[in-house]
Amino acid sequence: MVAVPYSYTEELDFSSNDNKPLPQNIGAEEAILGGILLDPSAIYRVKDRLKPEHFYIGAHRDIYQACLKLSKKGEPTDLLSVSSWLSDHDLLERIGGRNKLATLVGGTVSAVNIDNQANTVIKKSKRREFIREGHRTIKLAYDEEQDLVDISSKITNNIKAVTDTPLAPTKKEYQRWRHDRILEEVTNIYTTEVEPSFRFFRLEELAKEHSRSTNSLEHLYLKSLTGVCSNLLTYEELKELAGSTVREWLVNGLVPKSTTILLAADGGVGKTKFTYGIAKVMIQGTQFGKFIATGEKRKILYYQGDESPGDMVQALESLGYSEGDIGTYVRTRFGWSAENMPALIQDLKEFQPDFVVIDSLSTANKYSVYQESQMEYARPILQMTGLATQHKCTFLIIHHTNREGGVRGTTAIRNAVSEVWTLTKDNSQTATPYDRLLEINKSRSRSSGKKYRMYFNPEDVSFTFLGEEPEQGSNVSEQSAKDALLDFFSKNRNIRFTAKELAHRLGYSDSHTRNSLLGLAADGLISAERREGYATNYFLVLESVTSQSVASSQTGATETESIVEYSSTPPAPHQHPTSTPHQHPTDLYIASDAEVGDYLSTQKPPSKKVESEEKNNRRFSHFDNQQQPEALPDNSSGGAGGGAGGGAGGVIVANDNHPTPSILAAEPELPLLPLIEEKGIYWSSSFKREVTVFMIFDEMSEVSCQVPGRGRWSLQFTDLQCCDKSPRHDFSVGDRVVILVGKLKETFATITDIRSDGIWLKSDDRKKRLTKPYWPHQLVKA
Repeated sequence: MVAVPYSYTEELDFSSNDNKPLPQNIGAEEAILGGILLDPSAIYRVKDRLKPEHFYIGAHRDIYQACLKLSKKGEPTDLLSVSSWLSDHDLLERIGGRNKLATLVGGTVSAVNIDNQANTVIKKSKRREFIREGHRTIKLAYDEEQDLVDISSKITNNIKAVTDTPLAPTKKEYQRWRHDRILEEVTNIYTTEVEPSFRFFRLEELAKEHSRSTNSLEHLYLKSLTGVCSNLLTYEELKELAGSTVREWLVNGLVPKSTTILLAADGGVGKTKFTYGIAKVMIQGTQFGKFIATGEKRKILYYQGDESPGDMVQALESLGYSEGDIGTYVRTRFGWSAENMPALIQDLKEFQPDFVVIDSLSTANKYSVYQESQMEYARPILQMTGLATQHKCTFLIIHHTNREGGVRGTTAIRNAVSEVWTLTKDNSQTATPYDRLLEINKSRSRSSGKKYRMYFNPEDVSFTFLGEEPEQGSNVSEQSAKDALLDFFSKNRNIRFTAKELAHRLGYSDSHTRNSLLGLAADGLISAERREGYATNYFLVLESVTSQSVASSQTGATETESIVEYSSTPPAPHQHPTSTPHQHPTDLYIASDAEVGDYLSTQKPPSKKVESEEKNNRRFSHFDNQQQPEALPDNSSGGAGGGAGGGAGGVIVANDNHPTPSILAAEPELPLLPLIEEKGIYWSSSFKREVTVFMIFDEMSEVSCQVPGRGRWSLQFTDLQCCDKSPRHDFSVGDRVVILVGKLKETFATITDIRSDGIWLKSDDRKKRLTKPYWPHQLVKA
C-alpha cells in the first residue's frame, strides 16, 4: 500500500469564528424599545417592517412582541401597559422585571431616529441568518444518511429562501414575494416540461414543498393568464406601443396577423380541407377570391388530432402541396394535446411559423379535467392568445358547432378568440350538396356578419370562391366599383392612393369612390392609412419582396443582391433601406414592370419656400438616365396626358448603367419655370432629388409625384424646378396666350413677366394685370 503524502490532499479552511460575536447592535435595539415606550405612536412607523425575530436579545424580542400585541388591539404601548401585559403572560420576570423596562425608558431621549435604528437591527439580523444557513449547509454535507440529490435540493431551497427574501418585507411584500416565487416555478413547469407525467410529478413536489394542492397551483397559473394588463399608458405611449395604425394581415380581409381565430363547423362540412386551402394561399402568395395574401412563403404549422397521417397526406396531395417547394414551408405534429403546451412553445421558437392550425379544440383538450361547458375549458385558447402576440403568429383553432349552429361549449371559448368563422352547408332549395357559406361571425379586425359563398369540390377537396352574399339594400353599382378598385389595387401593390386620385383613374365620382373605399377598408380587403391633416391613403400590402440590385461600370459589371423588406407602414421621410456599397440610395427605388409596387404616399412634405434661381446649380448631384416608373392607367375621359400603360408597381431594381454624374460647370442654363406634364421628371426643392409627376391638380396648384426613396407625395407647383430631363416651354414676355383652366378659361392674355412663382398675364379684355400667375401647362400660345 502506497502512502499518500498529506500535502497532496485537498485542504479546507476550517478556522473557527467562535471568538467573534455574531452581528448585532444592542444599543439600537434598546433605543427602539425605549422610543416605543416613550412615544406610543412610534411603533406604527416600524411595525410593518421590524419583526420580533430581528432582535438579537431574547428579552428585547419579548418586549417588542408585547408592544405589537397591544398596538394590534389599539391599546397604548407606554411603560405601565407593557409591564402589565408581560406580567399577565408570565414574561415580566424573564425579561428582567420592571427595572429592565425603566432602564430602557431612562436611556432614551426620543423616538426621532427609530426608522434608521430599525434598519440597522434588520441588517444585523440578515447577517446572522446567512451565518445560520451556512452552518446548516455544513451539517448537511456531513450527513451520510441522506441522498446527495436530496441534500443538494435542500441546500438550494434553503439558500434561495434566504437570498431571495426581501430585506425587510411588510406583510404584503412578503406575500407578494411568495406569490411571485411560486408562480415563477409553476409557469416554468407548465411551459418547459414537455413530458406530461413528469410535469405532473414536478407539480406535486412543488405543491408539497409549499404546503399547497396541485389544484391550487393550477388555478394560480390560470389566473395569471387572465389577469395580465399593461401599465397605465398616455396617448403618446399608446401610439408608440401600437406602432402602426394600419392593421396587418396574412390574407387581407380574412386572416389577421398575431391573433386567434376559431373556425366552427359541423362534421363533414370540410373545415379542415378549407384550412389547408387557405394555408396554401399564404405559402404561394396568391388569393382566395377577393381575399389576397399579403406575402408568400409563409410558414405553416399543423397540429393534427382529428385526421390520420394517411388522410392528411391524401388531402394535401390533392390540393397540390407537392407543387414546387410548398412542402418545405409546412411542419406537422400528431397526437398533441393542451397538456403538452411546452412542445408547442418549443416549435414556435424553433420553426417560427406564421400560421398555426389546431385541429381540433376537442382533441387538444382530450385530457382536460374540465367539461366543455366550464369556463376553464377555454384555458388553452388563452395561452395561445398570449403566444400569438409573443411569437407574432396567428392561431386557427378548429371546433364544432352546436345544434343551433353556434359555437359548441362555454361562451368563454368564443370570448377568448379575436375572430370567429362559421362554415355551414347552404340548405336553400336551389343549393347543391356542395354549396358552402363562410360567415365572419365575430371580428376585431374587420366588419362582421358578412357571408361568402363557396363551392366544395369533393374530388380534389378544394374550395372555389363564388362571391359575397349580397345584403339587403346593397347597391350593385357600389359592388362593381369595389371589384374594380380591388382589381386596380392588386395590380399596384404597396402604392398609396387618395380617393380623389382613384376617382380620376377609374372614372367614378368622388363620393362613390370614397364610399366604396370605406367599405373595402372596413372589410379588411385593403389598408387605410389615416393621418390628421392629410387625405386618407388606401393601398394593398405586399410584404417580403426580394429584389436584385445591380451595380455596373463601363469597365465591368458586378452584381450584388439586396433584399428590401416591405411592411404595411412606409419608411419615414428621412429614412431609406440600406443600400449596398458604392450604390446610391435612390437606386433601390427605381420601379420595374413587375407585379408589385414600391412605397408611394400622397402626404404633403413640410412646406418650404421656393429656392432662388441662384441655388439651381445644386440640382445635378444625382445620377442621370434612371429608369422611371411607368404611369398608372388613366381611365377617366377628361384626363390630360393620362398614361395608357399598366400598373406602376415594381420590384425595386437598380439601373444597370449609371453614367458619370453631371459636372456642374458643364450644365446648360435651364428655364426658370418647368412645363409640368404627367410622366415628366423635375427637381424637388423640398426633397432635393428628382421626382416623377403622375397627376396634376390645377384647382389646388398641386401635383402627385413619386419621390425615389420616399413614395408618393403631393407637392405644390412652386416646389418643382427644371432639371435636364424636364419638358421645356417656349413662352417669353410679350407672347399672346390663351388661358386653359379656371374661371378665365379661354380668355386671351399677354405675358408681362415670367418669375419663379409663375407666368404673370395682362388680360386683353380688361387691359390690366391679372391677380394671380399661371403655369406654362395652363397656357397655350394664341
